[in-house]
Amino acid sequence: MAKKHSPAERVVRRVTVLSIAACAASLYGPSLHAQGGEGEIDWDEFESSTGADEAAPATSPEPAEAEAAPAPRNDYAIEEIVVTAQKREQRAQDIPIALSAFTDDKVRGLGIESIENVAPRVPSVYFGSFGAARPQLYIRGIGTRSFDPGSESSVGVFADEVYLGRSTGSFGALKDIERIEVLRGPQGTLYGRNTIGGAINIVSKGPTPEFEGEGEFGISNFGGNEAFAAAGGPLNESGNLQFRVAGWHAYRDGYVTNLATGNSFQGVDNTGGRFRLAYLPSDALRIDLSVETLHDGNEAAFGGFNQGTGPSAAGDPANPTATFFTPAGTAAVANPDLRRGTADTDPTLDRDARAYVGRVNWDLGDVTLTSVSAFRTLDIEDGRDLEGSSLSVIDQFSAEESDQFTQELRIASNADGAFSMNGFLDWIVGGFYYDDRSTREDQFFIGVDSAVRAAAGTPALDVASSDYKITSYALFSEVTAHLTERLDLTLGLRYTRDDKEATQTGTTTDAAPIIATDFQVFNKADYDSLDPRVVANFKLTPDQSVYASYSTGFKSGGFQYVPFSAAQANVLFEPEEIEAWEIGYKSRLFGGRAQLNMAVFTYDYEDLQVSRIIDAGGAPVSLISNAASSEVMGLDLEFLVRVNQHLDLNLSYGHLDATYEDYVFSAEQDLNFSGTDLVRAPDNTLSLGAETYFELGRGELTMRADYAWLSDFYFEPGQGDNRFGSGIPLSEESSYGLLDLRVVYAQDQWRVTGFMTNALDEEYRRTVNALGSTIVGFAGQPRIYGVKFGWEF
Repeated sequence: MAKKHSPAERVVRRVTVLSIAACAASLYGPSLHAQGGEGEIDWDEFESSTGADEAAPATSPEPAEAEAAPAPRNDYAIEEIVVTAQKREQRAQDIPIALSAFTDDKVRGLGIESIENVAPRVPSVYFGSFGAARPQLYIRGIGTRSFDPGSESSVGVFADEVYLGRSTGSFGALKDIERIEVLRGPQGTLYGRNTIGGAINIVSKGPTPEFEGEGEFGISNFGGNEAFAAAGGPLNESGNLQFRVAGWHAYRDGYVTNLATGNSFQGVDNTGGRFRLAYLPSDALRIDLSVETLHDGNEAAFGGFNQGTGPSAAGDPANPTATFFTPAGTAAVANPDLRRGTADTDPTLDRDARAYVGRVNWDLGDVTLTSVSAFRTLDIEDGRDLEGSSLSVIDQFSAEESDQFTQELRIASNADGAFSMNGFLDWIVGGFYYDDRSTREDQFFIGVDSAVRAAAGTPALDVASSDYKITSYALFSEVTAHLTERLDLTLGLRYTRDDKEATQTGTTTDAAPIIATDFQVFNKADYDSLDPRVVANFKLTPDQSVYASYSTGFKSGGFQYVPFSAAQANVLFEPEEIEAWEIGYKSRLFGGRAQLNMAVFTYDYEDLQVSRIIDAGGAPVSLISNAASSEVMGLDLEFLVRVNQHLDLNLSYGHLDATYEDYVFSAEQDLNFSGTDLVRAPDNTLSLGAETYFELGRGELTMRADYAWLSDFYFEPGQGDNRFGSGIPLSEESSYGLLDLRVVYAQDQWRVTGFMTNALDEEYRRTVNALGSTIVGFAGQPRIYGVKFGWEF
């Protein structure tokens, strides 16, 4: 068990780690200069290459304009990536934060189709889920597995600058994507609401001044088939009215089979489309409108199988047929493995999401005004055998509807404007408004094999429903002063206020199921936070820099997920708060042929929100509670090198030391998790990639291999120690690695792609559902292989 550290020891550890990082950056940075450290740096040339006259424009460009043209392979240089992660166009290497970016070429070349494909390629990022509607995203050990409207994600997801407030609608197919940016660490100033762990910024492809298009269709094992097409260009002779339209459909049979019904699930069943329109009445004004729709069908439903309980505290063997909420002596059919089992009910899914976005970008000369307005709707119904066994115990069916409106307004300085003081300052001020109205109903069918219905021999129905209203306001500003040609200082501040209301109701058809008596509870709460950010960025050379930052983050408090009593509904959980320190090093080396980025960080985390389901005297209790304090320390490293025009190599590595410093879940049940590891926070994550490229006949052949590995980690608090419950040992996930292979042959405008994901057919769990001492496991994706045919024009 991890050692609990005193406040003094934590300060010493933090200072030690950050000092080592600073020394490493200063000692090794100059020696890794692109010219190998020979000769003196021409700082006159450096100043002209990075001075105010060359500063990036303050406006956020359209996606098609945000990418630098790729360098030819025979130039040996790694392509530069231009991002809008800080609400203005900048080179990714110039931004003093831990940032990983994937351009459209990388999205296609790596076979990225969802955030699940992104996570293994970014240091210290973990993605698991109960399916597309129930994601679990963690960055540097910070995340959440809650997905109802009463609570929110710790990692903010943004699509075309729009915050996606509902976790159940925040993850979908990544189609027609220009760029994906993953920002690690709290992003409390510019992104704000619930980005305490980090942010993911997704940018779709926008309209273009020239007519262009692309398409792709493919097949795979498990009966998979998919099709995608997109086109865009001008709609009038002047070219000031432009469009882009994209549509897609993907289907694949599930890889998990219910032996009781013969049906499969955990496949792909996704259809969507996006239409974007841009109007440019002048060089200074651009108006963008977009509409997007997304549907996930039944084949994409997720379900898990009962794995029983682990050994008792006395060391008895694990019981694979033990089932939650059943009478003593009741046993289920043993499940053969994660991908095959017996459940009394097949899972279901029907999700529809729609988005309407309007964006105005107006260059007023000295400043640029940006407005982003969005309205999103979400309708989702899903169901599952909650305990995943052959017995009729508990089936859950959920229905959620949500309407979300957001408005962001920003004013940013232009580099050549009067308010930039001749390029000395880059600044941005803005306001943000968020309104969400959500309803959710959960129906629990209590079967005849349950402890409370076995004697009666008839099932019962319990219903928990909630109505939510959430309103959020924020004001924010950030300014960067270019103190010298080498030193920049950034100061940021954001004020956020959340007002929340919830009416939660429980009804029962019997006096003894999980809801013992009918109830209705109304709660109202408000939370606010003032979050600063301070960053110093120092350029060692034109291609190398070190930075140090201090920031705070805030995640709003909220209401319990599916309370089973008025007492539970009245337990509101408090906001999370974080203080984060980070030192980083960014570089392009050896004439641009290599790129090395590193960051060390330490977090003081207060009131971390943790969700658990426990068995309280024969009745389930689902509670979100606040872990009093937690500490996270770690290291991120990303390295990319172009060995020659035929070979690229990349490596990313993340190390975490993440523990609950003070976390007493229940004093009565002796559930004190202090000193144990945070959930879903593997100590080590590693990603290796190799891509080889050469001419073949009249075309080009590219072959790529990627291997992602996670060290062992825990799905539940308790670090696998069975003294916290007999199921806790089964919540430990052993280390595993996933190998992906791709080969692409391209000729002129055509290409053929062969792919294989999880080539070694590694068995692993993407998540678990811990029900008291019973663990329900959800299988990760097996080996998938297929071929795609694509074209561009």
